[in-house]
Amino acid sequence: MLATILPLTLLAGAISAVPGRTVTVVASEDVGAPLERVFPSETYARAAAADADMRWDDARALYRQAADAWSAVARTRPSRALESAVAKAERELLTSQALATRARAGSGPSLIHLPEEARRAFLRRQSLEEARLLRAKMMAARAALGRLPPDLYVRTRERLETARAAATGPRDSADPEIALLLCATFAAGGDPAAARAARAHLTAAQRADLATALPRAACAAALGETEAALAALESFVLRPPVPRPESVLRDVYLSNDWDRLRGNPRFETLFR
Repeated sequence: MLATILPLTLLAGAISAVPGRTVTVVASEDVGAPLERVFPSETYARAAAADADMRWDDARALYRQAADAWSAVARTRPSRALESAVAKAERELLTSQALATRARAGSGPSLIHLPEEARRAFLRRQSLEEARLLRAKMMAARAALGRLPPDLYVRTRERLETARAAATGPRDSADPEIALLLCATFAAGGDPAAARAARAHLTAAQRADLATALPRAACAAALGETEAALAALESFVLRPPVPRPESVLRDVYLSNDWDRLRGNPRFETLFR
């Protein structure tokens, strides 16, 4: 269940109430410094709201409008920050499009004739792929709206839990990415105890594996463990097991998982 008490950003000091008058206080989550908030856009906010409601086609069209509007500004007033905002809108567009395609495809082909192990492997892969997309949307909507969309949070958890249940082998040796993404998801939902419990299933070898560096960073960042998040990101960026194209690092940089790290010199240096 989504935690009902979430960390709030207090925008001012004590607020005094005048007797006989109603005072409305609006507070939002401390979501850090999202790239997309540098250039406020009502259209982008509407796209994020559509994502929060899982209206993927509506969101896709709105992200296109937001990207086009920012691009028009960039032609006369170019800046790295504006280029990042355009890239972010285009990235969200593609993710919404991918989720819309999955929604239209439905449950996919029947797996009844597959052997049990193959059926479980297929279900795990499909669930994990969808969970990655949903979690990215959950974080993007949270960054833009200042709140975690409850339905999107629940759907992300469901897909991760399905992927974990379909994993072969005992739970302690299940795919570490699933455990770490559950950690990051629970933490974003305001449940750090569940987040740490999910991470506790990892073995020492899995914690040291370079292949888990990015989800480890996401888990640590969501828990507010800045040093651990930066160390894992440094492992991912500086010690890749195979060379990566620049587009991969750009997509990593755009992720809302790092919004609380933005402005930190160690973080910014990694992606220059």
